[in-house]
Amino acid sequence: MSHIAHQQSEKISRMSAALVPRELLSWSLTAITLGALEGGLLGVIVKNQFSGAASPTLINFAVAIVAGAPSFANLSSFFVAPLAQGRDKIALLSRLMLLMGVCLALMAIPGKSGAGLILFTALAVVARSAWAGILTVRAAVWRANYQRRWRGRVTARIVQLASLLVAIVSALTGLLMDWNGESWRVVFPLAGLSSVAAFYVYRLSRVRRHRQLLQAERAELSLASSSFSLRAMRAVLVENRDFRNYMAGMMVFGSGNLMIIAMLVVLMNDFFTLSRLSQVMISSSLPLLVLCLSITLWAKLLDRHHIFTYRAIHSWNFFSAFVVFAIAAIARIPELLWLGSFLLGSAYAGGHLGWNLGHNDFTTDANSSLYMAIHVSLTGLRGLLMPIVGVAFIQYLESVSPGAGAYAMLLPLLLCFLGSCWFVFLHFDRQKTG
Repeated sequence: MSHIAHQQSEKISRMSAALVPRELLSWSLTAITLGALEGGLLGVIVKNQFSGAASPTLINFAVAIVAGAPSFANLSSFFVAPLAQGRDKIALLSRLMLLMGVCLALMAIPGKSGAGLILFTALAVVARSAWAGILTVRAAVWRANYQRRWRGRVTARIVQLASLLVAIVSALTGLLMDWNGESWRVVFPLAGLSSVAAFYVYRLSRVRRHRQLLQAERAELSLASSSFSLRAMRAVLVENRDFRNYMAGMMVFGSGNLMIIAMLVVLMNDFFTLSRLSQVMISSSLPLLVLCLSITLWAKLLDRHHIFTYRAIHSWNFFSAFVVFAIAAIARIPELLWLGSFLLGSAYAGGHLGWNLGHNDFTTDANSSLYMAIHVSLTGLRGLLMPIVGVAFIQYLESVSPGAGAYAMLLPLLLCFLGSCWFVFLHFDRQKTG
């Protein structure tokens, strides 16, 4: 019997491996699009290219919105998840890729005016919302296609290649902007076409045991008339203690993480004299390059341990990065911004894996999309609020005493520390209770 089970497992592994090449191609194409939609790059564009189009305060809050868009756009999962329940996953994913590409191309049109700033910001939010929907549905696809014992490594390969491309595109855009400030208007439509190409590639993909997955989702949907309603999400958090504790930790820990980029963009412009390329490299490209180099190490750790243990180790990488950023801002040492960015890249590597796969340690295949929807919706909530809170805190301290805004970096540092301590507690509590 064990021999038969082993043969079946090997067959599934071969089938899953056959799906990887198309996954790599399609996500590499979307990565080119995401390189132009990276929060740090968008923040630099708003801060520099729309300067004078509105008041400095409004521009800073626009920076907070576009820098936070990759996170708060996750609120769209609340609408995408029920749409995907019991429906063809590949068709939905590919259409969202098409929407993302069209929005990016349109972002090159708005002029340098208040209306142009609003339109640019709105299109960025829609494009990132489409990507958030893709992430929500993709989680169920990857769970179905790849076994738990090597899911982290497959995800790492895809994220590694995609992150490299995102870093290259964002860095290239920053370099071109140093040459010509309006060059991003050429890059964006080209990057949008890449997502259109991904649409044509991915619509030929398949999901292992897709029919059975859809039947399970429909059965789950029939048991709860509105599987993805707020009531259903609340029920999960009430009934599943471990998942509730995990989400609580992520709310505190993630709040610090999600305000950091918007704060960095504002501080780099207002407190340091840095080129556009340096700003894009520190806030976007360098962390993604480091992510590529370190993500396989995190994948091995995630494949061996429960998400509580994983987060108890990984979260301190964010803390170390934030310590360096705080010292750099307060002491006005620009060189430390590069070190902080390097450390942030390693933290991002582990964070990407934990964010995409961590919820799977609490649920079943049929409920995977629901758990991911809860996770990304809460991420969206703090992504909507925290960048604005961080930028507002900088402006408040500056109004009290010019130059004091640098001390605002202590806020994300504190939140990260508290969240990291909570994950350590959850790890030891799980060990104690078995």
